[in-house]
Amino acid sequence: MENAISVKNLNVVLHNHRVLADVSFDVEPGSIVAIVGPNGSGKTTLVKAMLGLIPYQGDIKIRGRAASPRRGSASRIGYVPQRLDFDRTMPMTVAELLDAHLMDRKRKNAIPAALAAVKAGDLMQKMIGVLSGGEFQRVLLALALLNEPEMLFLDEPAAGVDVEGSAEFYGLLRDLRGKNNMTIVMVSHDIDMVFRHATTVLCVNHALICQGTPQETLTPDTMRSLYGAEQTLYAHKEKRQEYEHEHEHA
Repeated sequence: MENAISVKNLNVVLHNHRVLADVSFDVEPGSIVAIVGPNGSGKTTLVKAMLGLIPYQGDIKIRGRAASPRRGSASRIGYVPQRLDFDRTMPMTVAELLDAHLMDRKRKNAIPAALAAVKAGDLMQKMIGVLSGGEFQRVLLALALLNEPEMLFLDEPAAGVDVEGSAEFYGLLRDLRGKNNMTIVMVSHDIDMVFRHATTVLCVNHALICQGTPQETLTPDTMRSLYGAEQTLYAHKEKRQEYEHEHEHA
């Protein structure tokens, strides 16, 4: 089976500073990959390199092809950046925002379908400026799904959303993966949600510190090596037992 993503010997130097050094990993199709690590460790840089948005050395393949921000490649990839340079005071509805980004004009039902996929159909005619943080994140996810991508890249997708909204958002990602076997790559600081929803974790601190399942990687030793001795470990033993108990009876 062809890997969804293959990264070999990736090095990134920005402004004479080595941000990533000799990073290599493979991602199987249908995975939910969480990239974790401290602030400034190169997580967003890794995502941008995989998307072909910044210069790098090494080899990156998305579905066997080099990633590129060109229109043809972009249609296969949905991307929700950490920050969107967008004036939310503009007099624009959700439907108008999505319509401006629709590539295939023949897909008449594309906008309602994308909003329905993230349970945001009732937001279609709302003005962007009145949306709550959680509603806006749903719209951004719908925007990423609009052109029927093969995979999603999300950088802190639930940032600024309350705990309940964050749990619901991650649940949506899990449902998307289940229904479409979609490969999802996300940067996240929410270790608890990563433990509950990711299938693969990449621990990054300018290099790849570890890779594996949440159970294999989110250990006290790994958390200390990434974040220091003061880091609270959310996915502690009791949390793992609670998670495993839930899924044994699901």
